[in-house]
Amino acid sequence: MAKSSIAFRYAKSLMQLATEDNKMDEVYSDMRKLLNLCKINDFHLLLQSPLIKTDKKISTFKTVLKGEVGEITDKFLVLLAKNKRESYLDKIAEEFIDQYKTVKNVSTVVITSATKLDEPTRKKMISILTNHLKATIELVEKTDPKIIGGFVLTVGNRQADMSVLKQLKQLNKNFNQTHILN
Repeated sequence: MAKSSIAFRYAKSLMQLATEDNKMDEVYSDMRKLLNLCKINDFHLLLQSPLIKTDKKISTFKTVLKGEVGEITDKFLVLLAKNKRESYLDKIAEEFIDQYKTVKNVSTVVITSATKLDEPTRKKMISILTNHLKATIELVEKTDPKIIGGFVLTVGNRQADMSVLKQLKQLNKNFNQTHILN
């Protein structure tokens, strides 16, 4: 069974359980925490190691996550460990987050600007995007001084580049094509 298939199935089952218990938002928050935890090298190595016994992994989960995750997530982690699927935790968490966003109609939008957005601009962008996408917006802000000004907006696999850098590159390309500068 492919990794993505395993992640999809476990995430789907967890989503169904969380929905039945009306704990979807809680489990979503837990999966975000776990995804961040999986990025820590020592925790990642623990998940991947076939040498560490299941009981030790379960006890480590309980110690590290005591009071940090809900009961559903706690039991789910035990199930993963017992089924020897803990090495898929990061992929399962990512898949759960994707499924949650689909169910809740949440769109993640990445906006890259030369400087940090001020609050009125941020609110205006969220308002415009909410109206345009007809979804709740999760805005991820990045800064990149190389774009000089303007912004680059990324939604899924679509991108709108309204940066000064792109405009300068386009201007340069147009000049080169018309041989004005040659």
